This record gives sequence, C-alpha cells and structure tokens, in this order.
Amino acid sequence: MRIRSRDNDQGEIINISSMIDVMFILIIFFLVTTTFKEEEVDHLVKLPVESRNQSLTQTAGNLIKVNIRDNGSMVVMGQKVSEDELSKWMKEEVEKKPELKVLVRCDKESKHLYLANVMSICRHVGVPEANIAVRTEK
Repeated sequence: MRIRSRDNDQGEIINISSMIDVMFILIIFFLVTTTFKEEEVDHLVKLPVESRNQSLTQTAGNLIKVNIRDNGSMVVMGQKVSEDELSKWMKEEVEKKPELKVLVRCDKESKHLYLANVMSICRHVGVPEANIAVRTEK
C-alpha cells in the first residue's frame, strides 16, 4: 500500500507528452492534405454550360490555366497579364516543357475575340494541346 506524504498537496502530475505528440501528428496531417493540390479558380469567370453534359477538359499533367474575364482581362496564376506578356511567358514555358497543355477558362459573357486571341497565341508559340473549359450540369 502506498502512503502519501502530507507535504505534497499539489496532487498527481499528469503526463501529457503523448497527447502533444498526437496533436502534432494531426496538425501535420491536416497541413499536408489541405495543401496537397491547389486548384487555380478565378471566381469572376462564369463558365458556359455544355448542354450534352460532356466534359471538354480532360487534361492532366503540365497544365497552365488561362482565365478570361467578361471584360477581356486575362489572369494566369492570379496575375493579370496582357496578350504580349502571355505570349512571351507561354513561349518560355513551352521551351522548358514541350508537352505543356493549356486550359482556357473563358467567361460566358465575354466576346469570342478574347478566346480566339488566346487560342491563336497558343498555336503561335507551339502549345501541343489547348482546351476550353465548360461547366457541366449534373
């Protein structure tokens, strides 16, 4: 039988090192899983709806997303770019990665000219595959 000393009025000491280890592991797990894949989505671009519910965008791998807003401004990786800047930057990227793919997300209210210009830039700099994004209704 254990006899307690009357000098120790603090009570028992709880060892929480195991709980802290588990908490750190959980924090690391959530950090890794939430930053595993970052999707670039420009919420100002409203995609047109494809009536046959077939996705036109079945690309993976080295993918660049070009967002065209309704006013014609182009956004790549969160940065607004002009047509000249897009052409120069895309040419450099194609030289680095020849198998580069481009996904063009064009607002449904924008002019056809903006989409045609981006597709023309892709063809001019030698992008092997350029696709247009649409929204499918489920």
